[in-house]
Amino acid sequence: MIELGCCTDIPVSEAARKKICKIKEAGFDYVELNFQAAAALTPGERREAARFLEESGLPCRAMNCLLPGSLPVVGPEADLGKVREYLETAFPAAKELGAKTVVFGSGAARRIPVGFSREIAWVQLVGFLRLANSYCAPHGLEIAIEPLCWAECNALNTLMEGYRLATDANRPRIGLLADFYHLQRNREDPLDILSASPMLRHIHTANLMDRGFPREGTFKEHSLLFSMLRQAGYRGGVSVEGRTENFDRDVLEAGRVLRQIRDEYRI
Repeated sequence: MIELGCCTDIPVSEAARKKICKIKEAGFDYVELNFQAAAALTPGERREAARFLEESGLPCRAMNCLLPGSLPVVGPEADLGKVREYLETAFPAAKELGAKTVVFGSGAARRIPVGFSREIAWVQLVGFLRLANSYCAPHGLEIAIEPLCWAECNALNTLMEGYRLATDANRPRIGLLADFYHLQRNREDPLDILSASPMLRHIHTANLMDRGFPREGTFKEHSLLFSMLRQAGYRGGVSVEGRTENFDRDVLEAGRVLRQIRDEYRI
């Protein structure tokens, strides 16, 4: 069965803990946390957060935001030595919090500088992913490449580009994420989800019009996503990654809508 998740903050503050309790109340199966924030935690904070997640019964299945913009992996400033130092600290933190999948969106870190060769940038991305793969197995993690819409980044924009990059990296723990918001924003063919299905490891979704949480008015929109996932035989996680001005209200409605869609498609 597909598991439903919601992106939120690491539970080291009372406000973050209350959000996670509300996500649990909404019927979600897991939370998705911020990888960079996890890397910055003290050992004591990591233990505290891991303990809260265990007690809440809502595990951390995934993390997003793999790289900060200060660690570019594309262009003349790319330094895999510094990236290696960062990963050596960050991957153990992700493991301690229970993550299984780390999302490589990180638009600022992969943005191609003006005038820089796109061919060289592609080679650099492959090299980074192969480096990151070497840290995955010891920590029980995998990486999901997230294509970002053209409005947000100038590199790796479509689902099929992400599929080609994962294929070129050719490493067992490197896969692909389909973000339904970005896919729709680009006006990509939803059938690309089927074409990319051999590499799919994770899913993000949000409403196209406002990038908000799924709601009753966007039932048909998200039903299309689940239809594609059913045809693809996908059985991983689907995380809500959206904007909200009323978290408590919107997360409850999103949980209700997505559970109804999942039940209808029996996946």
